[in-house]
Amino acid sequence: MERNSHGGKFEDLRRKAEEALMKRDEHPKKLAFEIDELIHELEVHQIELEMQNEDLIKTQIQLEDSRMDYMELYDFAPVGYFTFDKNWVIKRVNLTGFVILGIPRKHLINNAFIRFIVADSRKTFFDHCQEVKKSQVKEQCELELISPDKNPFFASLDSIMVLDKAGQFKEFRTVVTDITERKLAELELAESEKKFHLLFDDSPLPYQSLDDGGNFLEVNPAWCACLGYSKDEVIGRNFTDFLESGYDKHFRENFSCFKETGEIHGAEFRMKCRDGKLIDVSYEGKIGYDESGNFKQIHCIFQDITQRKKAEKQIKEALKEKETLLKEIHHRVKNNLMVISSLLNLQADHVKDKASYEMFMESKNRARSMALIHERLYQSQDLREIDFSDYIRTLSLELYRTYVINPEIIQLNLNLEPITVDINIAIPCGLIINELLSNSLKHAFPGNRRGEVDIKFHSKDGNLILEVSDDGIGFPEDIEFKNTPSLGLKVVNVLVDQIDGEIKIGSGKGTSFTVIIPEVTFDEL
Repeated sequence: MERNSHGGKFEDLRRKAEEALMKRDEHPKKLAFEIDELIHELEVHQIELEMQNEDLIKTQIQLEDSRMDYMELYDFAPVGYFTFDKNWVIKRVNLTGFVILGIPRKHLINNAFIRFIVADSRKTFFDHCQEVKKSQVKEQCELELISPDKNPFFASLDSIMVLDKAGQFKEFRTVVTDITERKLAELELAESEKKFHLLFDDSPLPYQSLDDGGNFLEVNPAWCACLGYSKDEVIGRNFTDFLESGYDKHFRENFSCFKETGEIHGAEFRMKCRDGKLIDVSYEGKIGYDESGNFKQIHCIFQDITQRKKAEKQIKEALKEKETLLKEIHHRVKNNLMVISSLLNLQADHVKDKASYEMFMESKNRARSMALIHERLYQSQDLREIDFSDYIRTLSLELYRTYVINPEIIQLNLNLEPITVDINIAIPCGLIINELLSNSLKHAFPGNRRGEVDIKFHSKDGNLILEVSDDGIGFPEDIEFKNTPSLGLKVVNVLVDQIDGEIKIGSGKGTSFTVIIPEVTFDEL
Protein backbone atom coordinates (compact mmCIF):
# COMPACT_ATOMS: atom_id res chain seq x y z
CA MET A 1 0.00 0.00 0.00
CA GLU A 2 2.86 2.37 0.79
CA ARG A 3 4.41 1.68 -2.60
CA ASN A 4 1.09 2.56 -4.38
CA SER A 5 0.88 5.74 -2.34
CA HIS A 6 4.33 6.88 -3.52
CA GLY A 7 3.39 6.00 -7.15
CA GLY A 8 0.31 8.20 -6.82
CA LYS A 9 2.47 11.06 -5.61
CA PHE A 10 4.69 10.78 -8.69
CA GLU A 11 1.70 10.84 -11.06
CA ASP A 12 0.24 13.82 -9.26
CA LEU A 13 3.51 15.75 -9.50
CA ARG A 14 3.86 14.89 -13.21
CA ARG A 15 0.32 16.08 -13.87
CA LYS A 16 0.95 19.36 -12.05
CA ALA A 17 4.21 19.92 -13.97
CA GLU A 18 2.51 19.40 -17.34
CA GLU A 19 -0.29 21.81 -16.40
CA ALA A 20 2.25 24.41 -15.34
CA LEU A 21 4.12 24.18 -18.64
CA MET A 22 0.89 24.63 -20.62
CA LYS A 23 0.07 27.84 -18.71
CA ARG A 24 3.55 29.39 -18.52
CA ASP A 25 2.81 32.01 -21.16
CA GLU A 26 -0.41 33.13 -19.50
CA HIS A 27 0.66 33.68 -15.89
CA PRO A 28 4.45 33.78 -15.38
CA LYS A 29 4.28 34.63 -11.68
CA LYS A 30 1.75 31.97 -10.94
CA LEU A 31 3.82 29.47 -12.87
CA ALA A 32 6.92 30.27 -10.83
CA PHE A 33 5.00 29.79 -7.60
CA GLU A 34 3.65 26.40 -8.69
CA ILE A 35 7.12 25.32 -9.77
CA ASP A 36 8.46 26.18 -6.31
CA GLU A 37 5.70 24.15 -4.71
CA LEU A 38 6.50 21.28 -7.01
CA ILE A 39 10.20 21.43 -6.15
CA HIS A 40 9.37 21.52 -2.45
CA GLU A 41 7.18 18.46 -2.74
CA LEU A 42 9.95 16.67 -4.67
CA GLU A 43 12.45 17.46 -1.94
CA VAL A 44 10.06 16.24 0.77
CA HIS A 45 9.44 13.09 -1.20
CA GLN A 46 13.19 12.54 -1.59
CA ILE A 47 13.68 12.82 2.17
CA GLU A 48 10.86 10.31 2.72
CA LEU A 49 12.50 7.90 0.31
CA GLU A 50 15.82 8.25 2.11
CA MET A 51 14.19 7.55 5.49
CA GLN A 52 12.38 4.57 4.09
CA ASN A 53 15.65 3.28 2.65
CA GLU A 54 17.24 3.46 6.12
CA ASP A 55 14.31 1.54 7.60
CA LEU A 56 14.68 -1.09 4.91
CA ILE A 57 18.39 -1.47 5.70
CA LYS A 58 17.67 -1.83 9.44
CA THR A 59 14.96 -4.39 8.74
CA GLN A 60 17.35 -6.31 6.50
CA ILE A 61 19.98 -6.34 9.27
CA GLN A 62 17.42 -7.51 11.80
CA LEU A 63 16.27 -10.24 9.46
CA GLU A 64 19.85 -11.37 9.00
CA ASP A 65 20.43 -11.38 12.76
CA SER A 66 17.24 -13.39 13.26
CA ARG A 67 18.35 -15.82 10.59
CA MET A 68 21.72 -16.25 12.32
CA ASP A 69 20.02 -16.72 15.68
CA TYR A 70 17.73 -19.32 14.15
CA MET A 71 20.67 -21.15 12.57
CA GLU A 72 22.51 -21.17 15.89
CA LEU A 73 19.44 -22.45 17.69
CA TYR A 74 18.91 -25.00 14.93
CA ASP A 75 22.49 -26.23 14.85
CA PHE A 76 23.27 -26.13 18.56
CA ALA A 77 19.96 -27.41 19.89
CA PRO A 78 20.38 -30.34 22.39
CA VAL A 79 18.46 -32.59 19.98
CA GLY A 80 19.01 -33.57 16.38
CA TYR A 81 16.75 -32.02 13.71
CA PHE A 82 16.32 -34.08 10.54
CA THR A 83 14.34 -33.26 7.39
CA PHE A 84 13.45 -36.19 5.08
CA ASP A 85 11.90 -36.59 1.66
CA LYS A 86 9.06 -39.00 1.02
CA ASN A 87 11.47 -41.97 1.04
CA TRP A 88 13.00 -40.93 4.35
CA VAL A 89 16.21 -39.80 2.68
CA ILE A 90 17.97 -37.07 4.66
CA LYS A 91 17.59 -33.60 3.10
CA ARG A 92 18.81 -31.44 6.00
CA VAL A 93 20.29 -32.09 9.42
CA ASN A 94 21.56 -29.81 12.14
CA LEU A 95 24.96 -29.92 13.82
CA THR A 96 23.66 -31.95 16.81
CA GLY A 97 22.22 -34.52 14.41
CA PHE A 98 25.51 -35.55 12.92
CA VAL A 99 27.26 -35.24 16.31
CA ILE A 100 24.74 -37.75 17.71
CA LEU A 101 25.44 -40.18 14.86
CA GLY A 102 29.14 -39.40 14.84
CA ILE A 103 29.14 -39.02 11.03
CA PRO A 104 30.11 -35.87 9.02
CA ARG A 105 27.16 -33.94 7.60
CA LYS A 106 28.22 -34.46 4.01
CA HIS A 107 27.97 -38.22 4.50
CA LEU A 108 24.49 -37.93 5.96
CA ILE A 109 22.81 -35.73 3.33
CA ASN A 110 21.04 -37.73 0.58
CA ASN A 111 21.40 -40.98 2.52
CA ALA A 112 18.48 -43.07 3.72
CA PHE A 113 18.11 -42.82 7.52
CA ILE A 114 17.46 -46.55 7.79
CA ARG A 115 21.17 -47.15 7.05
CA PHE A 116 22.00 -45.77 10.50
CA ILE A 117 19.55 -48.03 12.38
CA VAL A 118 20.58 -51.41 13.82
CA ALA A 119 18.90 -54.41 12.19
CA ASP A 120 16.77 -55.29 15.24
CA SER A 121 15.19 -51.81 15.27
CA ARG A 122 14.44 -51.40 11.53
CA LYS A 123 11.01 -52.99 11.81
CA THR A 124 10.17 -50.45 14.52
CA PHE A 125 11.31 -47.61 12.24
CA PHE A 126 9.29 -48.94 9.29
CA ASP A 127 6.13 -49.07 11.42
CA HIS A 128 6.88 -45.55 12.68
CA CYS A 129 7.12 -44.24 9.11
CA GLN A 130 3.80 -45.79 8.22
CA GLU A 131 2.10 -44.29 11.28
CA VAL A 132 3.47 -40.79 10.57
CA LYS A 133 2.22 -40.89 6.98
CA LYS A 134 -1.13 -42.32 7.97
CA SER A 135 -1.96 -40.12 10.96
CA GLN A 136 -0.37 -36.84 9.74
CA VAL A 137 0.19 -35.93 13.38
CA LYS A 138 3.28 -36.26 15.52
CA GLU A 139 4.27 -39.87 16.22
CA GLN A 140 6.97 -41.16 18.55
CA CYS A 141 9.12 -44.30 18.70
CA GLU A 142 12.29 -45.55 20.39
CA LEU A 143 14.98 -47.55 18.63
CA GLU A 144 18.68 -48.36 18.64
CA LEU A 145 21.00 -46.57 16.24
CA ILE A 146 24.39 -47.67 14.94
CA SER A 147 27.03 -46.15 17.19
CA PRO A 148 30.49 -45.34 15.77
CA ASP A 149 32.16 -46.54 19.01
CA LYS A 150 30.18 -49.82 18.94
CA ASN A 151 28.52 -49.06 22.29
CA PRO A 152 24.72 -49.28 22.68
CA PHE A 153 23.09 -46.06 21.47
CA PHE A 154 19.35 -45.50 21.85
CA ALA A 155 17.30 -42.63 20.45
CA SER A 156 13.75 -41.33 20.60
CA LEU A 157 12.21 -40.17 17.28
CA ASP A 158 9.38 -37.58 17.21
CA SER A 159 8.22 -37.24 13.59
CA ILE A 160 5.54 -35.30 11.70
CA MET A 161 4.59 -34.97 8.02
CA VAL A 162 4.56 -31.39 6.61
CA LEU A 163 2.23 -30.39 3.73
CA ASP A 164 2.55 -27.45 1.31
CA LYS A 165 -0.10 -24.75 0.76
CA ALA A 166 -1.84 -26.96 -1.75
CA GLY A 167 -2.13 -29.75 0.84
CA GLN A 168 0.44 -31.93 -0.91
CA PHE A 169 3.36 -33.71 0.75
CA LYS A 170 6.34 -31.43 1.35
CA GLU A 171 8.68 -33.27 3.77
CA PHE A 172 9.02 -35.27 6.99
CA ARG A 173 10.53 -33.54 10.02
CA THR A 174 11.98 -35.54 12.91
CA VAL A 175 13.50 -34.66 16.26
CA VAL A 176 16.09 -37.23 17.38
CA THR A 177 16.85 -37.33 21.13
CA ASP A 178 19.65 -39.35 22.72
CA ILE A 179 18.01 -41.52 25.39
CA THR A 180 20.90 -43.97 25.86
CA GLU A 181 21.44 -43.16 29.53
CA ARG A 182 17.75 -43.52 30.35
CA LYS A 183 17.38 -46.66 28.25
CA LEU A 184 20.39 -48.36 29.84
CA ALA A 185 19.00 -47.48 33.27
CA GLU A 186 15.65 -48.97 32.26
CA LEU A 187 17.33 -52.13 30.98
CA GLU A 188 19.35 -52.41 34.16
CA LEU A 189 16.22 -51.87 36.24
CA ALA A 190 14.33 -54.45 34.19
CA GLU A 191 17.15 -56.95 34.67
CA SER A 192 17.22 -56.20 38.39
CA GLU A 193 13.46 -56.63 38.64
CA LYS A 194 13.71 -59.88 36.72
CA LYS A 195 16.31 -61.19 39.16
CA PHE A 196 14.24 -59.95 42.09
CA HIS A 197 11.13 -61.68 40.83
CA LEU A 198 13.10 -64.88 40.27
CA LEU A 199 14.29 -64.69 43.87
CA PHE A 200 10.88 -63.54 45.03
CA ASP A 201 8.95 -66.32 43.31
CA ASP A 202 11.50 -69.10 43.87
CA SER A 203 12.52 -68.17 47.43
CA PRO A 204 11.91 -70.99 49.91
CA LEU A 205 11.32 -68.36 52.61
CA PRO A 206 7.90 -66.71 52.86
CA TYR A 207 8.11 -62.99 51.95
CA GLN A 208 5.64 -60.17 52.50
CA SER A 209 5.56 -56.39 52.11
CA LEU A 210 3.33 -54.09 54.16
CA ASP A 211 2.35 -50.43 54.00
CA ASP A 212 2.75 -48.10 57.00
CA GLY A 213 -0.60 -49.27 58.35
CA GLY A 214 0.36 -52.95 58.33
CA ASN A 215 -1.69 -53.80 55.24
CA PHE A 216 -0.40 -56.37 52.76
CA LEU A 217 1.08 -55.05 49.51
CA GLU A 218 2.69 -58.27 48.28
CA VAL A 219 3.29 -61.91 49.24
CA ASN A 220 5.29 -64.57 47.43
CA PRO A 221 4.26 -68.17 46.59
CA ALA A 222 6.15 -69.56 49.60
CA TRP A 223 4.05 -67.35 51.91
CA CYS A 224 0.83 -68.60 50.34
CA ALA A 225 2.00 -72.22 50.48
CA CYS A 226 2.95 -71.92 54.15
CA LEU A 227 -0.39 -70.48 55.30
CA GLY A 228 -2.69 -71.94 52.64
CA TYR A 229 -4.15 -68.66 51.34
CA SER A 230 -4.27 -67.44 47.76
CA LYS A 231 -2.61 -64.14 46.95
CA ASP A 232 -5.99 -62.50 46.24
CA GLU A 233 -7.19 -63.45 49.73
CA VAL A 234 -4.25 -61.63 51.32
CA ILE A 235 -3.48 -58.41 49.41
CA GLY A 236 -5.10 -55.38 51.02
CA ARG A 237 -5.89 -57.09 54.32
CA ASN A 238 -4.18 -56.20 57.58
CA PHE A 239 -1.47 -58.35 59.09
CA THR A 240 -3.44 -58.70 62.34
CA ASP A 241 -6.18 -60.56 60.43
CA PHE A 242 -3.82 -63.53 60.22
CA LEU A 243 -2.66 -63.53 63.86
CA GLU A 244 -4.01 -65.62 66.72
CA SER A 245 -6.20 -63.66 69.12
CA GLY A 246 -4.05 -61.77 71.61
CA TYR A 247 -1.08 -61.30 69.27
CA ASP A 248 -2.46 -58.10 67.71
CA LYS A 249 -1.24 -56.01 70.68
CA HIS A 250 2.16 -57.70 70.44
CA PHE A 251 2.25 -56.83 66.73
CA ARG A 252 1.35 -53.16 67.28
CA GLU A 253 4.10 -52.81 69.90
CA ASN A 254 6.68 -54.42 67.57
CA PHE A 255 5.37 -52.48 64.56
CA SER A 256 5.82 -49.09 66.26
CA CYS A 257 9.34 -50.05 67.32
CA PHE A 258 9.99 -51.39 63.81
CA LYS A 259 9.08 -48.08 62.16
CA GLU A 260 11.32 -46.18 64.61
CA THR A 261 14.42 -48.37 64.19
CA GLY A 262 13.92 -49.33 60.52
CA GLU A 263 14.44 -53.04 61.12
CA ILE A 264 13.16 -55.99 63.14
CA HIS A 265 14.90 -59.20 64.19
CA GLY A 266 13.44 -62.37 65.64
CA ALA A 267 9.94 -61.03 66.34
CA GLU A 268 7.77 -64.09 67.08
CA PHE A 269 4.06 -64.38 66.34
CA ARG A 270 1.46 -67.12 66.12
CA MET A 271 -0.37 -67.07 62.79
CA LYS A 272 -3.62 -68.65 61.61
CA CYS A 273 -3.53 -70.88 58.54
CA ARG A 274 -6.48 -71.08 56.21
CA ASP A 275 -7.37 -74.56 57.54
CA GLY A 276 -7.45 -73.24 61.12
CA LYS A 277 -4.06 -74.62 62.14
CA LEU A 278 -1.80 -72.33 64.18
CA ILE A 279 1.93 -71.98 63.44
CA ASP A 280 4.70 -70.13 65.28
CA VAL A 281 6.80 -67.83 63.08
CA SER A 282 9.90 -65.67 63.53
CA TYR A 283 10.14 -62.45 61.49
CA GLU A 284 13.10 -60.52 60.08
CA GLY A 285 12.44 -57.26 58.26
CA LYS A 286 13.60 -53.89 56.99
CA ILE A 287 11.85 -50.69 55.92
CA GLY A 288 12.23 -49.57 52.30
CA TYR A 289 12.59 -45.84 51.63
CA ASP A 290 12.26 -43.82 48.44
CA GLU A 291 14.99 -41.57 46.99
CA SER A 292 13.85 -38.71 49.25
CA GLY A 293 14.17 -40.85 52.35
CA ASN A 294 10.42 -41.18 52.87
CA PHE A 295 8.73 -44.39 53.99
CA LYS A 296 7.86 -46.65 51.07
CA GLN A 297 7.07 -50.14 52.34
CA ILE A 298 8.13 -52.81 54.81
CA HIS A 299 9.92 -55.94 53.58
CA CYS A 300 9.72 -59.04 55.78
CA ILE A 301 10.55 -62.72 55.66
CA PHE A 302 9.57 -65.30 58.23
CA GLN A 303 10.45 -68.82 59.23
CA ASP A 304 8.03 -71.43 60.49
CA ILE A 305 9.44 -72.25 63.93
CA THR A 306 6.55 -74.40 65.13
CA GLN A 307 8.67 -77.56 65.35
CA ARG A 308 11.51 -75.63 66.97
CA LYS A 309 9.14 -74.23 69.61
CA LYS A 310 7.82 -77.71 70.32
CA ALA A 311 11.38 -79.02 70.60
CA GLU A 312 12.32 -76.13 72.90
CA LYS A 313 9.34 -76.89 75.10
CA GLN A 314 10.30 -80.56 75.25
CA ILE A 315 13.91 -79.65 76.06
CA LYS A 316 12.80 -77.27 78.82
CA GLU A 317 10.59 -79.95 80.30
CA ALA A 318 13.41 -82.49 80.06
CA LEU A 319 15.86 -80.06 81.65
CA LYS A 320 13.41 -79.34 84.42
CA GLU A 321 13.09 -83.08 85.06
CA LYS A 322 16.90 -83.45 85.03
CA GLU A 323 17.32 -80.51 87.39
CA THR A 324 14.82 -82.07 89.75
CA LEU A 325 16.64 -85.38 89.47
CA LEU A 326 20.06 -83.76 90.05
CA LYS A 327 18.74 -81.88 93.06
CA GLU A 328 17.46 -85.15 94.44
CA ILE A 329 20.84 -86.77 93.76
CA HIS A 330 22.72 -83.95 95.52
CA HIS A 331 20.26 -84.17 98.39
CA ARG A 332 20.76 -87.91 98.73
CA VAL A 333 24.56 -87.67 98.40
CA LYS A 334 24.56 -85.00 101.10
CA ASN A 335 22.39 -87.19 103.33
CA ASN A 336 24.63 -90.20 102.74
CA LEU A 337 27.76 -88.17 103.55
CA MET A 338 26.07 -86.84 106.66
CA VAL A 339 25.20 -90.41 107.66
CA ILE A 340 28.87 -91.38 107.11
CA SER A 341 29.95 -88.35 109.13
CA SER A 342 27.57 -89.32 111.94
CA LEU A 343 28.76 -92.94 111.89
CA LEU A 344 32.38 -91.82 112.10
CA ASN A 345 31.45 -89.53 114.98
CA LEU A 346 29.71 -92.40 116.82
CA GLN A 347 32.60 -94.73 116.15
CA ALA A 348 35.06 -92.14 117.46
CA ASP A 349 33.23 -92.12 120.81
CA HIS A 350 34.19 -95.80 121.25
CA VAL A 351 37.87 -95.29 120.42
CA LYS A 352 40.16 -94.95 123.42
CA ASP A 353 43.36 -94.14 121.50
CA LYS A 354 43.73 -90.36 120.93
CA ALA A 355 45.49 -90.73 117.58
CA SER A 356 42.76 -93.03 116.30
CA TYR A 357 40.11 -90.66 117.63
CA GLU A 358 41.65 -87.78 115.73
CA MET A 359 41.74 -89.87 112.54
CA PHE A 360 38.03 -90.57 112.87
CA MET A 361 37.28 -86.90 113.49
CA GLU A 362 39.38 -85.80 110.46
CA SER A 363 37.53 -88.29 108.24
CA LYS A 364 34.22 -87.01 109.62
CA ASN A 365 35.22 -83.43 108.75
CA ARG A 366 36.23 -84.45 105.23
CA ALA A 367 32.84 -86.09 104.68
CA ARG A 368 31.17 -83.01 106.16
CA SER A 369 33.08 -80.68 103.82
CA MET A 370 31.83 -82.63 100.77
CA ALA A 371 28.30 -82.86 102.17
CA LEU A 372 28.20 -79.07 102.48
CA ILE A 373 28.92 -78.68 98.76
CA HIS A 374 26.10 -81.03 97.78
CA GLU A 375 23.82 -79.18 100.19
CA ARG A 376 24.67 -75.85 98.50
CA LEU A 377 24.07 -77.37 95.05
CA TYR A 378 20.70 -78.73 96.19
CA GLN A 379 19.68 -75.27 97.39
CA SER A 380 21.14 -73.43 94.37
CA GLN A 381 19.29 -72.48 91.17
CA ASP A 382 22.44 -73.41 89.20
CA LEU A 383 23.32 -77.08 89.59
CA ARG A 384 26.84 -76.60 88.19
CA GLU A 385 28.23 -73.81 90.37
CA ILE A 386 28.04 -72.60 93.97
CA ASP A 387 28.86 -69.37 95.75
CA PHE A 388 32.25 -70.45 97.08
CA SER A 389 32.70 -67.56 99.50
CA ASP A 390 29.50 -68.57 101.29
CA TYR A 391 30.66 -72.18 101.31
CA ILE A 392 34.09 -71.26 102.80
CA ARG A 393 32.39 -69.18 105.50
CA THR A 394 30.09 -72.05 106.54
CA LEU A 395 32.81 -74.73 106.44
CA SER A 396 35.42 -72.66 108.29
CA LEU A 397 32.98 -71.67 111.05
CA GLU A 398 31.99 -75.34 111.56
CA LEU A 399 35.67 -76.36 111.80
CA TYR A 400 36.35 -73.41 114.11
CA ARG A 401 33.57 -74.50 116.47
CA THR A 402 34.86 -78.08 116.32
CA TYR A 403 38.51 -77.36 117.22
CA VAL A 404 38.40 -74.10 119.19
CA ILE A 405 37.04 -74.46 122.72
CA ASN A 406 37.68 -70.88 123.78
CA PRO A 407 36.97 -68.33 120.99
CA GLU A 408 38.80 -65.62 122.99
CA ILE A 409 42.14 -67.39 122.49
CA ILE A 410 42.08 -68.00 118.70
CA GLN A 411 40.47 -65.52 116.30
CA LEU A 412 39.27 -66.49 112.79
CA ASN A 413 39.44 -63.76 110.09
CA LEU A 414 37.71 -64.19 106.72
CA ASN A 415 38.37 -62.03 103.65
CA LEU A 416 36.33 -63.61 100.86
CA GLU A 417 35.44 -62.30 97.40
CA PRO A 418 32.02 -63.48 96.19
CA ILE A 419 32.90 -65.92 93.38
CA THR A 420 30.93 -68.81 91.92
CA VAL A 421 32.99 -71.97 91.41
CA ASP A 422 32.26 -75.03 89.31
CA ILE A 423 31.45 -78.22 91.20
CA ASN A 424 34.51 -79.97 89.73
CA ILE A 425 36.72 -77.35 91.39
CA ALA A 426 34.58 -76.79 94.49
CA ILE A 427 34.86 -80.31 95.96
CA PRO A 428 38.71 -80.53 95.78
CA CYS A 429 39.02 -76.93 97.06
CA GLY A 430 36.66 -77.68 99.92
CA LEU A 431 38.82 -80.62 101.00
CA ILE A 432 41.99 -78.49 100.72
CA ILE A 433 40.48 -75.79 102.95
CA ASN A 434 39.36 -78.47 105.40
CA GLU A 435 42.91 -79.91 105.70
CA LEU A 436 44.79 -76.59 105.89
CA LEU A 437 42.38 -74.93 108.36
CA SER A 438 42.23 -78.08 110.53
CA ASN A 439 46.05 -78.17 110.69
CA SER A 440 46.23 -74.52 111.80
CA LEU A 441 43.53 -74.87 114.43
CA LYS A 442 45.03 -78.15 115.80
CA HIS A 443 48.77 -77.49 115.69
CA ALA A 444 49.55 -73.74 115.41
CA PHE A 445 48.57 -72.72 118.94
CA PRO A 446 49.71 -75.31 121.54
CA GLY A 447 49.27 -74.70 125.29
CA ASN A 448 46.46 -72.14 124.99
CA ARG A 449 48.64 -69.88 122.86
CA ARG A 450 46.77 -66.89 121.52
CA GLY A 451 46.70 -66.09 117.83
CA GLU A 452 44.78 -65.53 114.61
CA VAL A 453 43.93 -67.62 111.56
CA ASP A 454 43.27 -65.83 108.23
CA ILE A 455 41.46 -67.23 105.20
CA LYS A 456 41.49 -65.18 101.98
CA PHE A 457 39.86 -66.05 98.67
CA HIS A 458 39.88 -63.89 95.52
CA SER A 459 40.51 -63.95 91.77
CA LYS A 460 43.53 -62.47 90.02
CA ASP A 461 44.74 -62.67 86.39
CA GLY A 462 42.38 -65.53 85.53
CA ASN A 463 43.27 -67.58 88.62
CA LEU A 464 41.56 -68.28 91.93
CA ILE A 465 43.82 -67.51 94.91
CA LEU A 466 43.23 -69.30 98.24
CA GLU A 467 45.36 -68.29 101.24
CA VAL A 468 45.23 -69.99 104.66
CA SER A 469 47.66 -68.52 107.21
CA ASP A 470 48.20 -68.23 110.96
CA ASP A 471 50.61 -66.49 113.33
CA GLY A 472 51.28 -69.62 115.36
CA ILE A 473 54.48 -71.57 116.01
CA GLY A 474 55.15 -72.12 112.33
CA PHE A 475 55.72 -75.12 110.11
CA PRO A 476 58.59 -77.41 111.22
CA GLU A 477 61.72 -76.54 109.24
CA ASP A 478 62.90 -80.16 109.09
CA ILE A 479 59.78 -81.31 107.23
CA GLU A 480 59.27 -80.94 103.47
CA PHE A 481 55.54 -80.16 103.09
CA LYS A 482 55.37 -81.86 99.68
CA ASN A 483 56.96 -85.02 101.04
CA THR A 484 55.44 -85.50 104.47
CA PRO A 485 54.05 -88.55 106.25
CA SER A 486 51.00 -86.45 107.27
CA LEU A 487 47.88 -87.78 105.54
CA GLY A 488 46.31 -84.33 105.53
CA LEU A 489 49.15 -82.68 103.57
CA LYS A 490 49.37 -85.66 101.24
CA VAL A 491 45.66 -85.19 100.49
CA VAL A 492 46.27 -81.47 99.87
CA ASN A 493 49.11 -82.09 97.40
CA VAL A 494 47.13 -84.75 95.52
CA LEU A 495 44.08 -82.48 95.26
CA VAL A 496 46.14 -79.48 94.06
CA ASP A 497 47.62 -81.63 91.27
CA GLN A 498 44.15 -82.91 90.43
CA ILE A 499 42.90 -79.38 89.66
CA ASP A 500 46.16 -78.37 87.87
CA GLY A 501 46.91 -75.90 90.66
CA GLU A 502 50.02 -74.78 92.48
CA ILE A 503 50.71 -74.61 96.24
CA LYS A 504 53.31 -72.45 98.00
CA ILE A 505 54.30 -72.20 101.64
CA GLY A 506 55.22 -68.77 102.98
CA SER A 507 58.22 -67.87 105.11
CA GLY A 508 58.24 -65.72 108.21
CA LYS A 509 56.15 -65.73 111.32
CA GLY A 510 53.62 -68.55 111.57
CA THR A 511 52.52 -70.68 108.63
CA SER A 512 51.06 -69.52 105.34
CA PHE A 513 49.82 -71.66 102.44
CA THR A 514 48.84 -70.14 99.09
CA VAL A 515 46.99 -72.25 96.53
CA ILE A 516 46.74 -70.91 92.95
CA ILE A 517 43.92 -72.53 90.96
CA PRO A 518 43.22 -71.94 87.24
CA GLU A 519 39.73 -70.44 86.91
CA VAL A 520 37.88 -73.09 84.89
CA THR A 521 34.31 -72.87 83.56
CA PHE A 522 31.93 -75.76 83.20
CA ASP A 523 32.26 -75.74 79.38
CA GLU A 524 36.04 -76.25 79.59
CA LEU A 525 35.79 -79.39 81.66
